[in-house]
Amino acid sequence: MVMTEHQTQADGVLLTPSGDERVHNGLRTRLGTTFADEVQEHYTAPPVMARSISELAGYPANFPQLLGAVHGAPDGGRPVPTDLVLTSAACHHLYPLIAGAGPAEDGCLSVEAVCYRGEATAETGRLRSFRMYEVVRYGAAAATDDWRGRALTTAETVLRSLGLDVAPRPANDPFFGRIGKYLASAQQSEQLKWELVAEVDDGIAQAVASVNYHRDHFGEAFGLRLRDGTVGHSACVAFGLDRVLLALKHRHGPRPAGWPAPVRALLRL
Repeated sequence: MVMTEHQTQADGVLLTPSGDERVHNGLRTRLGTTFADEVQEHYTAPPVMARSISELAGYPANFPQLLGAVHGAPDGGRPVPTDLVLTSAACHHLYPLIAGAGPAEDGCLSVEAVCYRGEATAETGRLRSFRMYEVVRYGAAAATDDWRGRALTTAETVLRSLGLDVAPRPANDPFFGRIGKYLASAQQSEQLKWELVAEVDDGIAQAVASVNYHRDHFGEAFGLRLRDGTVGHSACVAFGLDRVLLALKHRHGPRPAGWPAPVRALLRL
């Protein structure tokens, strides 16, 4: 199993030694450079967010088993839920900013956050705490869907340049409210979500990146309006930095010093 020496007392929670953090820094730089021509601003988000934002995104309603809530006892009594939850997806931090900017035609932002999901397995790569780097595009439906297609190609190119034998596959992610199960099936049949899958351990392949076309789900939830008054659409490409690191170690070996020179050069190691 990769990186067991960095496992903490909690399943799915890893320590990151300095050598691995240098790989993460290289990945951040590589992704930032790749999307530099279109991203207008990059943000580093906190590990918590307002519960109200998570609710608008539809996460507690559809994934109550994965959501992490923050409890506190400010008056010294019994701990109770606060107005904060743990960040479940980095992009959720961006939608209030996008909607708050007023009428727009299109735009592109990126964000990195430490995320939490209450995974019920200790399988390699099935982490409860992990870093997510996302690029979010919003605007008119046709342009956003077109960007989603190009982002999938770009993400695959980036990962293959690092020597990873990634394979794209259609998937689903039922975040679309109360009729989530129905729309999850439609999402997969219409190929609204794609995952890029790589081996992270012997016999274990997981998504290291994904590309999603949300249609107007977040635009409607957060009040994103375009200049013509229509609801804005959104799409995102997300990279799980910790899983990419696991895939790189599985592919090239546990020590970055021994990785192929082209990979080390791309990651500035």
